[in-house]
Amino acid sequence: MFASDARTLVGLDIGSTSVKLVELSGNPGAFYLENLALAVVETPGNEAAISAAVCSVRDACGEGGRRAVGSVSGQHVAVRGFKFPKMAEKEMRGAIRYEGSQVIAFDIDDCYVDYTVMKTTSESHTQDVLFVAAMKPEVDSKMQLMKSCGFDPRSIGVDALVLLEALLAAHEEQSATLAIVDIGARTTGIGIARSGMVPFTRDVDVAGDTYTHVIGHELGLNPKEAEKVKMTEATTNPTVLHAADAVTERLVEEVSRSIAYYKSRDGGSEVDRVYLCGGGSGFPGILDTIEGATGTQVLEWSPLESIEIDDDRFDKTTVEHLAPFVSLAAALAMGEGIS
Repeated sequence: MFASDARTLVGLDIGSTSVKLVELSGNPGAFYLENLALAVVETPGNEAAISAAVCSVRDACGEGGRRAVGSVSGQHVAVRGFKFPKMAEKEMRGAIRYEGSQVIAFDIDDCYVDYTVMKTTSESHTQDVLFVAAMKPEVDSKMQLMKSCGFDPRSIGVDALVLLEALLAAHEEQSATLAIVDIGARTTGIGIARSGMVPFTRDVDVAGDTYTHVIGHELGLNPKEAEKVKMTEATTNPTVLHAADAVTERLVEEVSRSIAYYKSRDGGSEVDRVYLCGGGSGFPGILDTIEGATGTQVLEWSPLESIEIDDDRFDKTTVEHLAPFVSLAAALAMGEGIS
């Protein structure tokens, strides 16, 4: 870990059990790793403990890394696709806000709202629009937490959209439909997209902690003991294997359901490949089970694969180990050009 004199951008993935930081310099196509850090939240879900972890990675970052980007996900965030006739910008804003208020589960006046018009041809009379709404308390709390720990927050993204953008940028096949499955501690984010098309995103509550809970229940262990067993006996203990298989089946069912929905929604578009990331993505059997259930090639992936890393400054083995865990933080740090 070190500080750089270059102007950089920090991606902050603030989770309930850990906080991940990736600091990059450069621009799209030529990013360089300046810093990487992970801090465990000593009391999972506790606000004071989460704040301490954020401050911990900030201290490790040095004086250079202050400009930061964070993200939100879950039930207080909505991502939708709309199709509108072509219209003026002012009319579009009003139409999107009205349509958005009809399809989200919370009051749009309590949300930050953003949208982007997808690529359209001059001959088309309609345009596809990606609509995003996030409840203000969710965004404001992330911004305030980042500020209180010494960061200069620049923007807040949506987990699955940020990862999809990084994934599509890393692959030149404009016609390929790609899926990302980000297996975190409390939720798994699923995103599916093809370049220029409205993406599909979904968060499900089957994730790393689900494995821990089920293993703990089967063996009569507390969460800390169950987590240790999960990490050390996942391939050797028959009881752990049986419990984990049941969770994997649930997770794969959610992934399969999402792919089937996208295929029906997008006029029959097949998903060409599925990419796994997140701290839970390396759990035994997940990759092969998804591949078998969906008939789609499944690969492990991290945005760090396309980032220049100085082997003299970073231990290669450590970076490879942390790569799945810091995928979102890396994608966040790639989200805008750095001058």
